[in-house]
Amino acid sequence: MDKYERLDYADRWLADSFRVLQENPPGFAVWLEVEMTAVRALMDRLRKSGLRVSYTAVLVRAAGLALARNPELHQLLAGTRRLRPERVDIGLSVANEAAAAPVMQLHDVPGKPLLALAAEIERRAPEVRAEDTRTLAKLRRWGFIIPTGWLRRVILRLLFSSLRFRKLFGSLQITILPSVDIVASGVNGTTAVLAMGRVAERVVARGGRPAVRLMATLCCTGDHKVWDGQRVGKLLGEIARILESDELAKEVPSHEAEAATHVALDSAG
Repeated sequence: MDKYERLDYADRWLADSFRVLQENPPGFAVWLEVEMTAVRALMDRLRKSGLRVSYTAVLVRAAGLALARNPELHQLLAGTRRLRPERVDIGLSVANEAAAAPVMQLHDVPGKPLLALAAEIERRAPEVRAEDTRTLAKLRRWGFIIPTGWLRRVILRLLFSSLRFRKLFGSLQITILPSVDIVASGVNGTTAVLAMGRVAERVVARGGRPAVRLMATLCCTGDHKVWDGQRVGKLLGEIARILESDELAKEVPSHEAEAATHVALDSAG
């Protein structure tokens, strides 16, 4: 039997948020295929030392380094005002119960080694989910105070027009998805969203011949008023170079694996 339900006020606020964001759709979407063989080798080496490093942490670290090396992209725009943040903060989408994932704000990503960053993400993810659950509960209980959709959307437009509010999402937002095709639907509150799809073996051309390699697809969508295609291509190219090289592996030399374990554990606790 069909069942009809009224949206609770948390769902109504989220629906209005998406509606406001879709009033300004992304101005570009750029895809890039990246080989993840070097990243997997690094993760396997760290795992043998008792360390857990996810693809998410690796992508956040690589994106933070790449953004720091392209300072002209490190900016936020709201109306007629522009903000050039002092440090590179990145927002990380953390899946939770609602359709709109809460965002974990990671401060000064270029200043944090990979292991410390991975430990912070693992430690804070449950805290971010718990806080989001509490926020949704408050909206369900008190959301009726703003009962009409048009008024909710006015409030949300004011929020998204504030550089201070946009800064909460970081200079760049990152999300990990099964498929990156859906990332083009919105930019959220930041300048751009970088998504990575599932890491899997694919047949690619190497030296003019087919070869099986571990690959992932990156997709970057964003505000064309701030970024253009040439600069986005440069940023994605730098991210790919970091992921495909041994740059991140050099942050954790083999002879320091045991010491790195203690560093990560200290950072997590």
